Amino acid sequence: MAISSSITSAFNANAGLNLLINQFMALEQRPLTSLNTKKASINTTIGIYSDLKSKLADLLTAARDLSSTSTSSVYNSRTSSSSDETKLTASAGTSAAVGTFQIRIKQLATGASIQSTGELITKASAKSTSKVAPGSGTIDVTKSFANAGFTNNPDGTITINSQTFTLSDYSTVQSFLDAVNNDATANSNIYYNKTEDKFYIEQKSGNTDLIISETGSNPLFSEIKITAGTHTGNGNTGIQSDVLLSKANFDGILTSTTSGSFKINGITLTYNTNTDTLDSVLSKINSSTANANAFYDSSLDKVVIKSKSTGSTDTITLSDVSGNLLSTLNLSGATATNGADSLFTINSTNSADQITKSTNAFTINGITYNLKNTNVTNYTDSTYTTITITQDTSAIQSKITNFLDKFNSATEYMKTKSNIDPITKIRGPLAGNATFISLSNQLFQKLSEQIAGIAGGNPDYLSDIGITIDKSLKASLSDTTKFNNAITSNSKAVEDLFNSTNGVANKIDTLLKPFVESSSVSRESIIDETKKIFSRQIENIDTRINRMEERLKIKENQYRQQLYTMQGLLNSAVLQGSQIISFTNSIFSNNTF
Repeated sequence: MAISSSITSAFNANAGLNLLINQFMALEQRPLTSLNTKKASINTTIGIYSDLKSKLADLLTAARDLSSTSTSSVYNSRTSSSSDETKLTASAGTSAAVGTFQIRIKQLATGASIQSTGELITKASAKSTSKVAPGSGTIDVTKSFANAGFTNNPDGTITINSQTFTLSDYSTVQSFLDAVNNDATANSNIYYNKTEDKFYIEQKSGNTDLIISETGSNPLFSEIKITAGTHTGNGNTGIQSDVLLSKANFDGILTSTTSGSFKINGITLTYNTNTDTLDSVLSKINSSTANANAFYDSSLDKVVIKSKSTGSTDTITLSDVSGNLLSTLNLSGATATNGADSLFTINSTNSADQITKSTNAFTINGITYNLKNTNVTNYTDSTYTTITITQDTSAIQSKITNFLDKFNSATEYMKTKSNIDPITKIRGPLAGNATFISLSNQLFQKLSEQIAGIAGGNPDYLSDIGITIDKSLKASLSDTTKFNNAITSNSKAVEDLFNSTNGVANKIDTLLKPFVESSSVSRESIIDETKKIFSRQIENIDTRINRMEERLKIKENQYRQQLYTMQGLLNSAVLQGSQIISFTNSIFSNNTF
């Protein structure tokens, strides 16, 4: 009975069955685990070949930079300098000749320009002679005179063109300004410019004088620093360029109070007097395709328009299409001043050698010049600006250093992946691979061997220009002094070491190309072909894994059915045993014997 009880306990419930099934399946899955491990190892190897291809491709690119013989190669790179950058700057392209160039600049190129024929406001006017608010403050016209920020609280009365205003009648400074501006007798416009902290007062119409007077302990005109009395001419108050055109203080009157349009250089621009300001109209010109910049010069009280182009043929054309805005701005009758060409000589004091350009930035013989200011009145002057063009040896050195860095990265990677661990004896993915061992050896050979075909007397080893390989197989430009001397004395000889027919860069290009680039013969590079072989191995393993997983599912179901059957038999045996025990106990309890 104890044995039956033990067996029943072992197979008690589903948990016990699942435990046994998992143990059986763990043994069955060992081949599957081995396949997955092998697959992971092959994937790692494919990744290593991908990394190796990337490193070799980087080295190939660096070699091609040095093997190039085109006009854009690094050997033709140039540096430039100017003896006076306030007069002239220059940059040199690869086709620029090495040398020094004396530039005499007699005239800069300019663009066409046009401006108002007269001031925009000529009526009698006056403005504050200095800032009104004390310190760095400003006047708040939305407040009362007492609280607006004046040094003293203005009081009393003012009279403008025979119309008198009592300051105490107004709750705010702005309500006082509005009252003056809306009064026909006063016939004036008074306003506060917060940016300048100044007040302006102008006659509205007619050519009469502006007559102002004041009373009080702190009279207003005194507080806003405008002299009381008779003003007979323009006080240079200027146009309010930030107010609506319909309300601006132009001398002229816009014939349209709504929309209008004008042309500049053939481009039509529209405006609305109820929504546009002078500033917004000028901004439309500047952002249009009219190729011009326009601005209001407050010191001249004129609108000035300048062409974005330069040259003697450059001009500006203007015309009103509808409305009379250009006429109001005194531009409709203005005559444009045409642009001018730049005039200069190169290495000459003879005016017959004068060069004319329509711009200040241009390219001559591979050198791009940017003229900034004149430096002579006559070409015979002893002054000039010198432009010096030299070979960019630092760029060549940088390319060579980059080539050596890529060389070291590729060869070190192949070395690391070819090692055999002396303790674990684990072999690297490239260990024993004759192809890549040979490639590594050939790379070092190309870098260290004599270059054939070099002109007699010129360096024919990279070591002759300071490039060496140390004991740890690292290549470097170890002697920069030797390199600088070589490239300074004969840069072509240095170039030949790399880009001549048998030059190092060309030989490495030839060596690496089959490994990283496809060809018409093999179609795939050596590394890609190798990766393809490993990929096919993974495909085979995946097929085997799929088949094995299907068999394992079947096997698991078999185990499960067998164990369920066994459990059923055991349960029946246990039940029968229990019945026998019960029957026997019944007999003994009835004293049958």
